[in-house]
Amino acid sequence: MQDRPFAARLSLVLKALSISRGRFAADLGVDKSLVGRWCSGAVTPGSQNLARLTQAIARRQPGFTMHDWDRGLDDLAAQFGVSIPSPETGAQGAQDLFPLNLLKQPVASDGVRGADYEGFWRSTRPSSEMPGQFVHDHVVLRKTATGAMTFTLGIFHVRFHGWALAQQHQLFSVGADSESGTFVFAILNGVVRQRAEVVDGLIMTCLRDTSGTPVACKCLLERVGDLSGDIEADDATFAELMNAYPFSPAEAIPQAVRDHLWHDTGPTAFAAGGDQMLMMQFARSMARGPVFEDARAAAP
Repeated sequence: MQDRPFAARLSLVLKALSISRGRFAADLGVDKSLVGRWCSGAVTPGSQNLARLTQAIARRQPGFTMHDWDRGLDDLAAQFGVSIPSPETGAQGAQDLFPLNLLKQPVASDGVRGADYEGFWRSTRPSSEMPGQFVHDHVVLRKTATGAMTFTLGIFHVRFHGWALAQQHQLFSVGADSESGTFVFAILNGVVRQRAEVVDGLIMTCLRDTSGTPVACKCLLERVGDLSGDIEADDATFAELMNAYPFSPAEAIPQAVRDHLWHDTGPTAFAAGGDQMLMMQFARSMARGPVFEDARAAAP
């Protein structure tokens, strides 16, 4: 089973049984976001979770077995006495968010180069909660069977899940926290024809204050690990990364990175030769691929 076909089957079954993702997650004893990723096609359950969710469905639909996941959608819909949503109204993940003609090139690019961005990443950005310090989120980026890329961004107990699309030399990303309904948007400078090790750009979201103040800043993402191919093991690795204390004092950040992410903008800065607005120019980007040592320089 590929990601999207399984996602479509699970979504159909939950709809047929009138079970919300939150209720189903509670029945299984897993986080609601995991069920959301199963239904979106971002990941597929491992053998243990597949057996558990099959048993949970069988308690409501007697006779349902693991073999039923291999049924065609029409056959599965008939088994549950429901109809299949049309492509125009069915949940299609990123396809629902963007015009189809704009998706063709990015998804094709993701299909070719998605592996260059897959992995675990650690961000560095100015902190809004701890002024004068920097904060580190963690991100796991995956390529799906359709070629599109999904990501999860986490800090403390907050998790944003969404899509990342490669377009020209940038990565455009949008995600949401299902608990609060808060969105996060990012435009990152990518790497040309190499496996990405560092990317940078702008990120925008809302503060967790009473008014949900919009906030934007520069950010730098550094690769901190590769995916193993075992989804459950990779999820455990991501959870472990999330245990790290997220704040760093300014003096702990390399001076070059600090200057890159944290400097004045506006009329005064512009008059002195700086930027008049927040931007991450590609010409000054720190985005790069692997660093290769010069064997001649290393020779005695």
